[in-house]
Amino acid sequence: MIGVNVGGGIRMLEKMVEDVRREIIDKATRLIPRFMDIAKSLGLDRDDINGLMGLAGELVYSKSASNKKSIKYHGLYKANGRDARRMKRYDSRAQRYLIMLTNAILWKNGELRRLRYRDLRRTLKMVTNIKKQIDLLGRAGI
Repeated sequence: MIGVNVGGGIRMLEKMVEDVRREIIDKATRLIPRFMDIAKSLGLDRDDINGLMGLAGELVYSKSASNKKSIKYHGLYKANGRDARRMKRYDSRAQRYLIMLTNAILWKNGELRRLRYRDLRRTLKMVTNIKKQIDLLGRAGI
């Protein structure tokens, strides 16, 4: 109607988001020991920006060694009973990073479908097991 080009602004915003994510990934590579080893064991390479960003956020937010506690922390359970809404509390930022990581892993494997809780739980279990194997849970900041 007025002749405003919205597409150029969207591309510029996407470029800014990608640049910020690359900076965060570089910082995570420097600060988190064996970050790229964890990424390679999950099937991610240096070009998977969204997956690496999700992994960096997941390693920062998820501090539990237990798979059950991690599932509760991310809100990947079904709350039952009268007080279900009050009982189901979780960290939405951690869940957002887990969704980014799971999407990247699924797309890398060629599975182009909607996410399910079982996919999120499977990815969370893989990350928890890898952290146990690499012994990242005992160090500060992880």
